[in-house]
Amino acid sequence: MAKILQVSTTTVTIGMDDNSLKEFDISCCSGFIPEVGMEVSVYTDGSKTIITKASSFTSSIVNISADNQKKHKVSKVIYVLLAFFLGGFGIHKFYAGHIFLGILYLIFCWTGIPAFVALIEFIIGLCKEADSEGRIEV
Repeated sequence: MAKILQVSTTTVTIGMDDNSLKEFDISCCSGFIPEVGMEVSVYTDGSKTIITKASSFTSSIVNISADNQKKHKVSKVIYVLLAFFLGGFGIHKFYAGHIFLGILYLIFCWTGIPAFVALIEFIIGLCKEADSEGRIEV
């Protein structure tokens, strides 16, 4: 993906994928106002060049996957107690903000598997070092 590095009143300087710099007339930017740092796609056939703003769909996919990996900070004491006493029902997962996992624990609580996993998470929670506020990432 190419990136706009400099914009003047008549030209746009773009850093290309191959680490080269190319300067284009600002009229090549179709349907958007170029800004420094903006990711763009450059299409050229030799005689004509069209610069389009990079699709926001790609960046939203990256944001979604980053959000899925976000860890929540919770009180170590509360998390560990919930995991030990109510972990078989997934209450510690609801507390940590992992709603989907909490629902899975509830659905399968009759098997005893969530209780076993919660016991392991209890031990892991005990071993994690809390920050200055007594919180851990889960």
